[in-house]
Amino acid sequence: MGGEWLKVGKVRRKTFVAREDLLGRVGEMARQRGCTLYDMVNRLFELAVKAEAAGVDVERVVEEREILKAAREAGFMLGLENLWYGMADIAYRSARDEALKMWFEAGVWLAKRYTTGDYGDPLLAFKRDLEAFTLNAAEFNLQRVGKLVRISVISPSFPSSYASLLLCFLKGALEAFGYRVVSSEALKGFVRLEAEAGQGEHG
Repeated sequence: MGGEWLKVGKVRRKTFVAREDLLGRVGEMARQRGCTLYDMVNRLFELAVKAEAAGVDVERVVEEREILKAAREAGFMLGLENLWYGMADIAYRSARDEALKMWFEAGVWLAKRYTTGDYGDPLLAFKRDLEAFTLNAAEFNLQRVGKLVRISVISPSFPSSYASLLLCFLKGALEAFGYRVVSSEALKGFVRLEAEAGQGEHG
């Protein structure tokens, strides 16, 4: 009777191959949670199977979580798009010069985070993060060709006031990176600027 129960209740196991560094990380997770490596691995497998069955892209969820974390660390915050545009428009209309100055200085401050941080290529890191953070933009492009940098941002929802403020923000950032803006344009739904290296006032 007892032997029969052991046979029925026995859990079949299979051996699998994994990268040593990943297995080491999973082992550390198991120790932190007070469980065995076997239990931890099976828990991860169960979560992966459940996510797949529910149609959840685990890789995308993790990527979006990392974007939000990076945005918070960079000083960004989430907000309602219409509210943000409305507040920007009020500030622009009631105190235009002061609002433009604040956005310019915000761009300088953000760029300094990259120039003083541990980034191999500060401008490339800035580009990567803004591409991820500008959720309200349909298109964000930053190209570096020789000594020139070209940026364009397109979004049908941008009011002209917000476009002007965003342009000042990008000007401040580029100057902090050591560029001088040589041409720019801000219209409803569109921002464009071109800058030349080696002449920024804040570089």
